[in-house]
Amino acid sequence: MDNTEQAKKIPGLRWQIPFVLLISVVIAFFDRMNISYALPKIAQDYGWTVKETGSYGGLLMSIFYVAYGIANIILSPVGERFGPRRSLMVIVVLFSIFTMLGAPLGMIFTAFLAVRIFLGLSEGIHFPMMNMLTKKWFPTHERSRANGIWIIGLFLSMILAPFVVVPIIDLWGWRTMFVVLGFAGMLITLPLLYLFIQNTPEEHPKITVEEKEYIENGLEKDEPEEEDFWKGVKIFTKKPVYWVALLGGIFNNMVAYGLINWLPTYFTEGRGLEFSKLTYATSIPYVFSIFGVLLWSYLGDKTNRRGYIAGLGFFGAGIIAYFAATAPSITMVIVLFALAIFIKVTYSSNEYAIIQRIIPQKQVATGVGLYNGLAMMIGGGLGPVVVGGVVSATGDYTMGILSLTVLAGAGGIVMLILGWMMKY
Repeated sequence: MDNTEQAKKIPGLRWQIPFVLLISVVIAFFDRMNISYALPKIAQDYGWTVKETGSYGGLLMSIFYVAYGIANIILSPVGERFGPRRSLMVIVVLFSIFTMLGAPLGMIFTAFLAVRIFLGLSEGIHFPMMNMLTKKWFPTHERSRANGIWIIGLFLSMILAPFVVVPIIDLWGWRTMFVVLGFAGMLITLPLLYLFIQNTPEEHPKITVEEKEYIENGLEKDEPEEEDFWKGVKIFTKKPVYWVALLGGIFNNMVAYGLINWLPTYFTEGRGLEFSKLTYATSIPYVFSIFGVLLWSYLGDKTNRRGYIAGLGFFGAGIIAYFAATAPSITMVIVLFALAIFIKVTYSSNEYAIIQRIIPQKQVATGVGLYNGLAMMIGGGLGPVVVGGVVSATGDYTMGILSLTVLAGAGGIVMLILGWMMKY
């Protein structure tokens, strides 16, 4: 009996977990992205000039990712010791509180900046804890799909955020928006984590013996746990494959955050699209990305060749993005970017299954924290800078977007090498 036939006969209580995590990702991304939609109103209340808006607004947005990356690296071992269930509930409370504090402290810039720092620190171990749960709850042949479900929350938040955040700001102001989103974390995410998440299958009171055995039989055999923390870290950091995977993550974030941050400006300034039409122009590509995650995560589990799939996806996305940036009509630009992002999520669909394969179970939160923190700080920080530098040097938004195709090609090479190294 193959894995698919066996899984059909096993109760699927474990599949509740990634759907709960999906909701937590949507709420968390609303909290981190809200500043982008609120910035015009914040600048108006502060009386900022265009230059000041770019400077101070950019600082408010970028400081989050610096703190987020640091927390991934430093705080993940703490979350690992406390366990993913308790850690997730604590960080939901914290990032909900710091989101709400944006309302009373929002007009004091240094205090507002501090709130954004603490928000980044609070959200920092979110992804490492979700990876820890996935590794403990899912056999290796199911992990791409399990990860893919909660990763969809990232793209779903990008689709829904304009329709949730902007109306609240229009009706009640940006301070009220912070309060509403903060309460959403408390009232929606926290109860779901409490009711449906347990650290391991052994701790769940309702899991069947059959499902628990099925999960245990599908887990990889880890290397022995090291008592000393840093010796445990060396188990995976001494592996070249870990650093190759990290390089792939850096290129992925450079492409992803370069595009996310510059696509609206490219549409309005580079292609003359009306600002009011940005909602559909920026949301349509991410609608298709959800279908992409489902497809590519399925193929990753089915073929067991996740590195190769991600590498080919990088190449395909880069080629299509080139034609998108040079297309003659705005409709064709949007359609081609939708297709490029659809193919690009081959990496996102299989990213954490690859990392979970490399890192022993006892160090998964620490390993993912180090990986996610470095990939976010380096890749997420450099991507927008590279595009902006090219735009500044050439005076052409199209050239800025085209620079991402080079980064996608580099990412493709790295992932093909990784696929060859891991045979996974």
